[in-house]
Amino acid sequence: MNRDEVIAKWNSMQPRERDAWIAKDVMCWSVYRYDKDVPERCYYMLVNESFDSVVNEVGWNAGERKTEEEAWEDCPHFTTDISAAWEVIEKAEIMDRIQLGLYPTSFGKWIAKSYMAGYENCRVQADSAPEAICLAALIATQGEGIEE
Repeated sequence: MNRDEVIAKWNSMQPRERDAWIAKDVMCWSVYRYDKDVPERCYYMLVNESFDSVVNEVGWNAGERKTEEEAWEDCPHFTTDISAAWEVIEKAEIMDRIQLGLYPTSFGKWIAKSYMAGYENCRVQADSAPEAICLAALIATQGEGIEE
C-alpha cells in the first residue's frame, strides 16, 4: 500500500478499527483460536508474535474470550492513548523499521515524521499525537512511505 492508500483507509475507519490495524501491522499481534476439541471449551486470545497473551490480567485464564471480536477488544487504544502510542514507537524502533519524530504545531495539530535508514520517508499531520504516531508508523511499515 502506498502513502495515499494508507491515509484513505485510515480516514475511512473508526478509532477501534485503527487500533486493530496498528496491532496487526505494526505490533504484529493476532487473535489466536485455541481449539479444545469441544466447542464449549474453545476460546480466542489476542497474542503477540510469541503467542503470549497481550492482556495484563492475572489468572490462569487471563485473556481468554468467547469470540474473536471480544479478543480484539483487548487491543490497547493506540490511536487515542499516548501511553499506548509510545508502545508503537518502541515496537517500531525495536524492529529497526522506523524512528519517529513528533512535533506540535502552532495551529493545534501534530506532525509525525518517520525515518528509515537515516532518510525521512514520511510526514503526516493529525489532530492528536497518538494519531500522528500511529499513522506515520503504518505508512512506514507498509514499505512505500514517501514525503508529502
